Amino acid sequence: MTISGAARTLAALAAAATVVTAAPAQAGQIHAARMLSPSAGAPTVGACSTMTAKQSNARSDRSTVVPCSQGHTAKVAGVVRLPDRLDYSDLVKLYRVMQGRCRPKANAMLGRTYAVRDSSAYDVAWFVPTKSQRENGARWISCSIVLRQAFRLARLPTDKTPLLPSGRLGDGIHRCLLADTSRVVTTRCQARHGWRATGSFVIASNRYPGYKAVSRKGKNRCASMVQKGKAYRYTWSDKIAWQAGGDHAVICFSKTSS
Repeated sequence: MTISGAARTLAALAAAATVVTAAPAQAGQIHAARMLSPSAGAPTVGACSTMTAKQSNARSDRSTVVPCSQGHTAKVAGVVRLPDRLDYSDLVKLYRVMQGRCRPKANAMLGRTYAVRDSSAYDVAWFVPTKSQRENGARWISCSIVLRQAFRLARLPTDKTPLLPSGRLGDGIHRCLLADTSRVVTTRCQARHGWRATGSFVIASNRYPGYKAVSRKGKNRCASMVQKGKAYRYTWSDKIAWQAGGDHAVICFSKTSS
């Protein structure tokens, strides 16, 4: 690891200060230690905000916090401490921490199983501290619940935990996809769509089977969970979500018109 010029300058200044007198340098170090906090700027679990779709995909959460009694599009599900050796520039490792540590808190707020959660339009947005918060010692990742409606977020219909009701999912939270087959864009079935989640199954393998293996299982098993004689498609989680988050569900979609 190389030491930056700024770091070397700070080290030289600290050394010079101790030549004059040790007390002022020690006092300054104690004061600095008190100012730094791993939880600096961390959101409050359960807080609500008027988050936009663009904000939900940003690196840091800059949405406006509002009372949960007002209309809102996001709710903080969890905040977890980041391992000391993990750098904020390593997005893959940050994502793995989110899936392994923060996603379970989001799952608890949503309720039900992965198969049901993935069959809903609910999603998890996750964030790291802003540059200013990191400079103040912040070492956390947060995750919030949002409800996707294509390229925007829908208002959360309830704050009652768990957010997912028992039984059948209504169209206000049921997961559908846009008609575009070149990409997967989740929306509520209440909105315009071209595909509807009509079935699901779980692959009992903690190790990610690989794209071809999951695709083959999806093609074979989804055939009996969709409208007979019509086109269908299926989705599943990425390798990190599969292994670190434990999401082994495959969701089957029937072609519809709306």
